[in-house]
Amino acid sequence: MTDIPTTGAPQPAPAPTGSRDCPACGTANPAESTFCEACGADLVVAVRAANGTQPAADVSDGTVLASATPQTAPAGEESPLDVGWTGAVPSAAVAPVADELTCHACGEGHIVDGYCDHCGTPPPNPRDHLVESPTSWVGGVCDIGKRHARNEDAMSLSAGEPAGSRAVLVVCDGVSMATDSHIASLAAAKAARAVLDQPFPKGVGTPDAWAAGAGRALTSAVTRANEAVAASVVEDVPNPPSCTFAAAVVEDDVIVAGNVGDSRVYWLPDDAAEPARQLGRDDSFAQEQMAAGVPRLEAETGPHAHSITRWLGKDAPDDLTPHLTTMTATPGWLMVCSDGLWNYCSEAEALRSLLTDAAARIEDPSPTTVAQALVDFANEQGGRDNITVALARLAGRGSSTTTTEATAAAPVEGDPTDG
Repeated sequence: MTDIPTTGAPQPAPAPTGSRDCPACGTANPAESTFCEACGADLVVAVRAANGTQPAADVSDGTVLASATPQTAPAGEESPLDVGWTGAVPSAAVAPVADELTCHACGEGHIVDGYCDHCGTPPPNPRDHLVESPTSWVGGVCDIGKRHARNEDAMSLSAGEPAGSRAVLVVCDGVSMATDSHIASLAAAKAARAVLDQPFPKGVGTPDAWAAGAGRALTSAVTRANEAVAASVVEDVPNPPSCTFAAAVVEDDVIVAGNVGDSRVYWLPDDAAEPARQLGRDDSFAQEQMAAGVPRLEAETGPHAHSITRWLGKDAPDDLTPHLTTMTATPGWLMVCSDGLWNYCSEAEALRSLLTDAAARIEDPSPTTVAQALVDFANEQGGRDNITVALARLAGRGSSTTTTEATAAAPVEGDPTDG
């Protein structure tokens, strides 16, 4: 704060005598004071009667007193004395800092001990909605859905360039009735991808040799995933962690797919003349009914439709050989998904139409944006389960599709097979 300018020649301040009462608030101050200790007014000033902007106030010792000049600093830059020091005064509204500790529900509080200190809301679980896009031609979305309290699905993706060279898509769905199935699914997905990230042996270089190596790799991935799920629990519990398994690997535009349980792999070609199809088959009560002649719609909507007959976990059945399919890709979409999607669109041709329509509505469709559109579709239908959709967009070689089941792939001599 500056002193008030005087009119005329500068006048020396008189020697301090007695006390000085503040003309603004009346507080008595020590004689040597130059500012009021109560309100901050100037106590030693010159007469400004010449211009009349500030009336003089005579006191007994002849000293002329006046109050401080009005504050003219921009809002937010006032001195503490100007504002009575109630705290710093910002010049404009300041938005809360957006960081990992700021509450996403109210935007005002901060997360302390797991809850917002303003509204009490816990932070969102990162697994409630996950998006992965390792390359431009591979991507996926894993979502909690509308009804479940936590996301028990998991996915793990990897891919390289150029498109069609190599990719791994793994989706695991935790069994809802099991303990900590969200831990099981994530452990299984990571363990399986670690195995499948390794290129398959070419053998003698023939398609059959590659298929055999791919079959062994998928079977090994299931074994490692099962071990990871079993290791995810340290104590015996009535319903140990468990999950399903579905995976597809692309290597030089050749696909190998495998599954255990009712998570699925679909091939959805662009050419309408080439049939869309599910690669492999479910391990479920509904699948057994369909094999016995029950129509798909009736089997998949019955009271035990989602009861699975094989799964990964500490109490898994002895035979975990995956259902294996190998094929050469033409232009189209490779999809690995949980039942959170196919609950609402199960048949392969209907799923191809759904994907094609969704992609047509997107200005620049990519695997991630198309996967999100399919997740949105499932949520719009009710989102009764967690939803995971992983996609690979393949240009294909233009060659015909061939299929080799597990018996032809011969995972390991003497191992049980289930085509």
